[in-house]
Amino acid sequence: MEKLHIKKFSELDDDLLNKIIDVHYNYWVKFNPKLNRENVVFKFKNLYTKKSLPFGVALFNELNLIGFCTFKIENLVNYPQFYPWISDVMILEEFRNKGYGKELIKYAEEIIREEGFLTLYVWTDQVPDFYKKQGFKYIQEIEKNEGGSGLLFSKELK
Repeated sequence: MEKLHIKKFSELDDDLLNKIIDVHYNYWVKFNPKLNRENVVFKFKNLYTKKSLPFGVALFNELNLIGFCTFKIENLVNYPQFYPWISDVMILEEFRNKGYGKELIKYAEEIIREEGFLTLYVWTDQVPDFYKKQGFKYIQEIEKNEGGSGLLFSKELK
C-alpha cells in the first residue's frame, strides 16, 4: 500500500473540508432523510475543526483524499457512559474494499491513544463485520438518536 498520512480537519483548506461535508451528507441523507445539511456544515466546520475532542481527521495518499472520520465524547444521547467515539467513518467510494478502512481505523486508534484514552467505541447499523475484523467487540444493541437501532462495539487499545 502506498504511503498514507492523516491531517486534522483544522489543517484542511475550505475546498477539502467542503468535499468531506458533501461526501458525508450525500451518503448519509439516503439513510437518514431528517439529516440537516446546515447542521452537518456547522458540525464539520465548527466542532470538528478543534484541536482536541471533538475533532475530525482525513486520510490521504500522495494525491487524493481517501476517507475521514470524527472523534466525539458525546455521540448517542441515551448512552453517555460510553466514550470516546469514532464516528462518521467514511472511505470514498473509489477507494473502498482496498484496505483503506483498516488503515483509517489503525490511525484512529493511535490518535485516540495519544489523547489519553484506552478504549474506543463505535456503533453501526451498516458494517458490523468490518468492525469485528478490526478487533472491536460487540457490547449490545442500541437505540439511535434518530430512532431505530444499531450495534455498539468497543475496542481496548494497547
